[in-house]
Amino acid sequence: MKPPFRTILVDETIRHHFLTNRLLSHAGGVRVVYADSECLDEIIQEQTLSYGKRMLHLSSPRGELVKPCPGTRKPYLCCRYTVINQVRQCPMDCSYCILQDYLSSPVTTLLIPLDPVWEEVDRMQKQEPERFFRFGTGELGDSLALDPWTSLSSEFMQYFAGRRNCLIEFKTKSDRIENAIKNPASNAVMSWSLNPPGIILDEEKGSASLERRLQAAKRCQDAGLLLGFHFDPLCFFTGWESKYKKLVRTLFDYVRPDRIAWISLGSLRYPPSLKNVSLKRFPRTSLFYHEMIRGLDGKMRYPRPMRIRLYRSLERIIRHHAKDIFLYFCMEPPWVWKAVLGAAPDGNAHLDYLFAENLYRRFPEIEMDEPKRERYG
Repeated sequence: MKPPFRTILVDETIRHHFLTNRLLSHAGGVRVVYADSECLDEIIQEQTLSYGKRMLHLSSPRGELVKPCPGTRKPYLCCRYTVINQVRQCPMDCSYCILQDYLSSPVTTLLIPLDPVWEEVDRMQKQEPERFFRFGTGELGDSLALDPWTSLSSEFMQYFAGRRNCLIEFKTKSDRIENAIKNPASNAVMSWSLNPPGIILDEEKGSASLERRLQAAKRCQDAGLLLGFHFDPLCFFTGWESKYKKLVRTLFDYVRPDRIAWISLGSLRYPPSLKNVSLKRFPRTSLFYHEMIRGLDGKMRYPRPMRIRLYRSLERIIRHHAKDIFLYFCMEPPWVWKAVLGAAPDGNAHLDYLFAENLYRRFPEIEMDEPKRERYG
């Protein structure tokens, strides 16, 4: 498989690390530049975002590697997810991606070694031993986009396998699952962001087609892995309702509801500054021309009635195929939950508990203590 990058920038401090050597051995023919961090930073800052996506930076750890998902402010509910930021930026190029405006570096960066991640995960679990943690690697980059060359999924599977009271989620728009299915962990969730084929073709450049994503999901299911799906961002476009209904029907042609850990719904939202950044890079996109309002968190969103209409349409068709599926909203206030589902969590901690209760009840293969509501304060 041809790498998505043409140049690899390697920090001298990790030149001889086994992860560096393994990646370089899998990426034959790619130009490699070795230099100190200051020199590499100068090279990186000279790149445009479009060109930076064709580069990979191997760096020693910087900043917080494991942290609570930034989510958004009240009154919007967040699920207390914990993100692992081992990879930052993404070789895929989605028109709506917040990373275009959120990260200062235009180059996809892999932080080596992994030991600081393991240490922080261990520290967090010791600090809250009675809580079930959901960790994920797909917040600041795609979890599997680089996996044929990095084999990071294998490293994470090996670490988390059999580890009590936690799971690891890999979020992706790719179909690069070969390493992940070799030694699947019972507490690993492979999840995909889904949109109709037209949105994928027009707005998610460099990602796998819908068919390839769903074929990969079925292979993961057959390997014994749990699945997750994120209908996010849901967008308004001509024929949206019929196309999303077809998308949901197609999903359940490939996978079994009883192997789906969760499904999330989230509508298009972005900081106001993203619009101009995206339109310069994607002048043909039409996503930013629908009616939008500035939400209570400062992000641009569809007005509440439009979002509720989107969610109700998706919720009905999903429930038709999977009545008891765990369904949640990403960055929505309680009144939207109530309008669509008839109820809302009491707060972020309650939503965190509901995740744990769902997993404990439905997936006995996950090694976890029975969640108690009072432990999720």
